Amino acid sequence: MLVIDWAQFLEDGLPIGQNLSSMTVGVFDGVHRGHQALLERIVSHNANYVPVVVTFKENHKTGMVKNFSKEVHTAARRHGGELGIVDILTFERKTEILADMGVKILLVVDFTESFRHMRGIEFLEILLKHANIGFFAVGSNFRCGYQLDTGAVDIRDFFASRNIPVEIVPEVMEGSLPISSSRIRSCIANGDIELAEKMLGAQYGTEWSGVDEKINMA
Repeated sequence: MLVIDWAQFLEDGLPIGQNLSSMTVGVFDGVHRGHQALLERIVSHNANYVPVVVTFKENHKTGMVKNFSKEVHTAARRHGGELGIVDILTFERKTEILADMGVKILLVVDFTESFRHMRGIEFLEILLKHANIGFFAVGSNFRCGYQLDTGAVDIRDFFASRNIPVEIVPEVMEGSLPISSSRIRSCIANGDIELAEKMLGAQYGTEWSGVDEKINMA
């Protein structure tokens, strides 16, 4: 899997030639079963498309990511957790799992003050300009942009007006509640590892996909 930073992307675009990309966007902390549903959509959509994930590298001192991209902001309060405080996975481990799932390009946004104030539609326009998007998948509860001004329906309408298909992927449930990174963090903090593992779709603290590395909660 090729990892590209935002500055490089703005300068050179994606190295996919005339191919189209199938894209999704999110923090993907934990790469839990809800995330996996999104990833399966972009990997399986069209064998000729290049699966691309756009993700965010958190600045933990400022917490800027949670103010720009918040997939489950209500679930965080509901389950007693907060977003953007503790990572379920290290960034390095996350890239390994994404690669194992078939993602070919990971576009990493490293937050700056100017990026934090970018409107969601402006963000989408930049992606469209440089990524040759042929398909876009987004979680039903995803929001992005300054003050979270752009939601899944806005994203669908933006691409639909440009004849690009979008799939809004519903939440994956565990019990009566949706799976979310904040819910998993809350379970781990409260010692409910069994439920956390159900939502992750893997054993907590053990190897994933044959890589002998523990999930880092530090």
